[in-house]
Amino acid sequence: MDLIGGNAGRAVEQLGPGTEVTLKDVSGKGRSVGDPVEWKVCETRPGPNRQITGYPVVLGVVRVAESCG
Repeated sequence: MDLIGGNAGRAVEQLGPGTEVTLKDVSGKGRSVGDPVEWKVCETRPGPNRQITGYPVVLGVVRVAESCG
């Protein structure tokens, strides 16, 4: 599943309730991520279209209005 560029809230929903997900601000500003709906996915670990074999899944995110850089 490729989540890059999508809304972080939607990505968490797609991964499902049984998947442990960590959201990390990758803007360099070190902000805590509150409501994931206000953020978009720039990177994932494991990478796009890779099988999830360990947890947590890490979504690197920025605010919706920002670019992934």
